[in-house]
Amino acid sequence: MSAAPVLLDEATRVWRVTAGVFASNCYLVGLGGGARCAVVDPGLGTAAILDAIDALGLEPAAVLCTHGHFDHVGSAAVIQREHGCPVYLPADDVATMRSSNFLLMAFKIDARIELPEVTVVARAQPLVDVGGETFTFHLVPGHTPGSCIVRSGTRLFTGDTLYARGVGLSKLPGERPVELRRSLAAIWDLFPADAQVYPGHGDSASLGWIRDNNTALQRFLQAADETSHKQ
Repeated sequence: MSAAPVLLDEATRVWRVTAGVFASNCYLVGLGGGARCAVVDPGLGTAAILDAIDALGLEPAAVLCTHGHFDHVGSAAVIQREHGCPVYLPADDVATMRSSNFLLMAFKIDARIELPEVTVVARAQPLVDVGGETFTFHLVPGHTPGSCIVRSGTRLFTGDTLYARGVGLSKLPGERPVELRRSLAAIWDLFPADAQVYPGHGDSASLGWIRDNNTALQRFLQAADETSHKQ
């Protein structure tokens, strides 16, 4: 079933498509005032994502993946093949992407994905130019070894590292809660409070709102403080 795209920000032209078995958010980010766009985290809902791209009259210039889990890269290869665009993935998460079909089997999900040909984004070169706009991959390991927050201006595409509500703990192979705490604790100094967070699941909110209102996140970070005091 296809999900209609939701316009989240008319000024910066950001649409959300929520689809797939885990209701993952894929974002279509308009570049300038034309038809070209960046596609962020296209997951398992391939038909919904392609329908949204067609309905909006957009032309993908690149696919940007915050990390390599199947519900964030599942449609990347199809978009790449149909539109001839590069797929960018953090270098430290290539192995995560390659385990996608194994994880689908482990979850007993009757689906398999085609893996894209990726352009890796190295720690030393985190900037990606897409249609004249700069997207910066900020490494925030924990949910996966190479998880990144992808920033463009005041827009933060946070994948499963930061949600408006709750904490992105999956108990999947490669997840390190202590490292995730460290990454989350550093976010407040990296980005301004008025930055808009576009997470991999759930609703969007400003970074300041999340800091003040996400009680599950506050408890998760407090656990780190309590642990450090006992050492």
